[in-house]
Amino acid sequence: MIERVLDETLADVIRQRLGECSPAERKVARVLLADYPAAGFETVARLALRAGVSGPTVVRFATRLGFQGFPDFQRGLRTETTAVGQSPTARDAALLASVDDATQAMVRTVAGLPPYDVREAVELLADRRRQIYVVGGSLLAGYLHQLLATVRPGVHVVGAPPVATIADLTSRDVLVVFDLPPYEPVVTALARYAAKQHAKVVLFTAAGLSPAAAHAEVVLPSEASPRALTPAVALVEAIAGRVLERLGLEGAHRMEQAEALAGDLTTG
Repeated sequence: MIERVLDETLADVIRQRLGECSPAERKVARVLLADYPAAGFETVARLALRAGVSGPTVVRFATRLGFQGFPDFQRGLRTETTAVGQSPTARDAALLASVDDATQAMVRTVAGLPPYDVREAVELLADRRRQIYVVGGSLLAGYLHQLLATVRPGVHVVGAPPVATIADLTSRDVLVVFDLPPYEPVVTALARYAAKQHAKVVLFTAAGLSPAAAHAEVVLPSEASPRALTPAVALVEAIAGRVLERLGLEGAHRMEQAEALAGDLTTG
């Protein structure tokens, strides 16, 4: 069985090693993280069906984590869930219970982000050679557009109808998709179309995962809902902040220019 450091859960291991997985194995990982730990106790066939992959892919994923097979993975998960009531993780959860609900949700959102997806999102969004198209979740999409457009060129909001805007998507472009419950079929259709054009799809979604996740290169879940957007807003700001860091002086200079122009327009 895989050796883990003290207090590290299998969910932590999965997040840390997501970048080592194949695209199909990442689909299994995301289903597990979205419904952890319950999804880990399903049969190989059921988990494969939920992830949209083959049974052997589920088994390969377990062996990639260091287990001898999926039953061995489930034994490790069972041991973890049995001991959780006595672990420091449980005590941490008790402390968080005294904190405001929105703050708790933001903490869980940040803790649950796979480093691979964060790195890939920042690299794609900071690449000035790529055109960025943002769609879905009008408030969040508009906010991300505002943040990114101040630090780099080539950022667009996909309006309604979206066809004219994304009809010319290429493999050099990025489609950023926001899809929170109730999930919108049109958003999934746009993500599917972008993937067929070999464009990169970055998905901001809820913990339960939008169906658009099947077509996304990067998935960034948060504990947000249409009535509680705070975790998603915090995630958007965090990603945009990392993009600014990645762009360095060039991004900072563009932001200063944008702020100066806004000031001129206000006073003029």
